[in-house]
Amino acid sequence: MIRERSLLIKGLTFLLAVFILNIPFPNSTPLSHSVFSFLGLPIYGDEETMTGIQYASNAWGIILLLGLFALYKSLNRHRLKLTILAAFIVISGPGHMVEAMQKTVLTGTCDLSFKNHSSKPVTFEVALDERSYFKEDTPFLLMMNKPRLHTVTLEPKTYQTVEITSSVKAADFPSKISMSEVNGFYVNIYQNGKKRYL
Repeated sequence: MIRERSLLIKGLTFLLAVFILNIPFPNSTPLSHSVFSFLGLPIYGDEETMTGIQYASNAWGIILLLGLFALYKSLNRHRLKLTILAAFIVISGPGHMVEAMQKTVLTGTCDLSFKNHSSKPVTFEVALDERSYFKEDTPFLLMMNKPRLHTVTLEPKTYQTVEITSSVKAADFPSKISMSEVNGFYVNIYQNGKKRYL
């Protein structure tokens, strides 16, 4: 069935690279966009309007074609069927994989800004209060305090924005949470056995 093993390995390597680059990360944007941004490469022909040639998409498209071509040439039997199947898995697989993961694990991130007026570092624990302006935001706020409170350290005389992240099993959380953005909520600060509301 396999005509040339080395060509098969190359094809599968290219296809695996495309699969990884096509994963929606960190949100709905493919990982290839994040890689291009990290490397300082332009994603679009016109970065300001996000139009023109899509370099990131074209790059993984070329890698996909090379992988499919190598896979097709490396096989003797059923090569057309297997190549079409591989293309389907590589293109649609990442989205389905992330969707399945999101049904089992809930992840949320939150940016909080603090200012330390003292001349010494300050360490405290922070929790998002379940009280909010909108009742539907409560499940998200509760989720952000699991599995434990978040420890924050502020350097002396600095204004810092810290990102806190929480992940919980969907089965352990009774309320349904969908992708959303929450603004205007209360924060509780815990330090040395004392509690402060912000």
